[in-house]
Amino acid sequence: MTRAPAATSKLRFSDLLRTAWLGVASRPQRTALASLGVALGIASLTALTGAAASNQAQLLADLDRMGANLAIVTATPGPDDVPVPLPHTAPERIQRVDGVADVGVFETAPEDVHVYRTDLVPATETNGLQVAVARPDVLRAIEATLASGRWFDDATRALPVTVLGRTAADRLGITTPGDRVWIGGHWYGVIGILDSAGLATEIDTAAILGDRWVRNSFDATDVGDLSAIYVRAEPGRIDQIADTLPSAASPGSPFVTVNTLTELADARTTADDSLNTLGFALAGIALLVGAVGIANTMVVTVLERRGEIGLRRSLGARSVHIAVQFLTEAATLALIGGVAGLALGATAATIVAAVSRQPVVIPAEVAAVSPGIAVLVGALAGLAPALRAARLSPTLALRAV
Repeated sequence: MTRAPAATSKLRFSDLLRTAWLGVASRPQRTALASLGVALGIASLTALTGAAASNQAQLLADLDRMGANLAIVTATPGPDDVPVPLPHTAPERIQRVDGVADVGVFETAPEDVHVYRTDLVPATETNGLQVAVARPDVLRAIEATLASGRWFDDATRALPVTVLGRTAADRLGITTPGDRVWIGGHWYGVIGILDSAGLATEIDTAAILGDRWVRNSFDATDVGDLSAIYVRAEPGRIDQIADTLPSAASPGSPFVTVNTLTELADARTTADDSLNTLGFALAGIALLVGAVGIANTMVVTVLERRGEIGLRRSLGARSVHIAVQFLTEAATLALIGGVAGLALGATAATIVAAVSRQPVVIPAEVAAVSPGIAVLVGALAGLAPALRAARLSPTLALRAV
């Protein structure tokens, strides 16, 4: 008589999920407490990385505004000590360089033209002020802001009006637009006053005129030449584009100078790296806290459910089935906590950024991988208790009931 082969014990995936979910759902209080530990870990990860990213974005924006991502392209004097003019096509060519965000152009100002409060001030009393000639794109390139009034547009750039730098307005005693100043023997209306331009100090002490007005009103031969091109790079890319700017501005010419604020650019890079390291360190601590909570919960769960384990082993469940079941429960607890923690952490980071008046930055990679990280951490934390449950003898487990 031939003996029939023993049936192989199998655990379908749907059965595994159902059994694991029953273990989670049948103990709501313990599930809530275990998930809370993971939720706090993921919430800490999301909130801390979000707050660090917001602080980082604010700091880098401040450094960029100060000139960390700014380059100034100017003409270099030739053999006769006279600056070789930049080609008029230079701004368009520079704008096409990969990594350039904005380009602003200053043109050559007429010589011996100064700004005075009235026509009664002696010509020698220049008060240390100068006249500059700008195109409308300058304001965006240097990231300057207006304290009051308006900047040049296509209409006002051809009119006898001026925008005063912060220092120039203070020295002239002008506090609001609508007043007028005496420039080059003519009256000019003040249409705007700039806030301090940071490290672009030459703008603070200038009365700025529109480029079209100057070209149409002054007969000097050098009027209309490009005196300086301010290049605003995309965040963190100033070092990449600085070396390409001379050839872009004037191909083949050695008479081009590019100045960058190297110290600020270095400070920006250092701050970026340091804040990234801090964010990763805080995230690691938060995840460790969540893993400890999961491990503790699963150890207690195995001890409490020895009777269930013994009964299932007696009915044919294999050790691997028991291990996978408890491992799946740990991962499910972690997933619940991970999703809840992501929502909680994102909310906390948003509130902190709003209160601090900083840009709200939730790193996309953190939001995308947080649930997966939670599951991985939960599975690793539950691995030892799951293996312990799998090694329980059915007889001893049933005796413990």
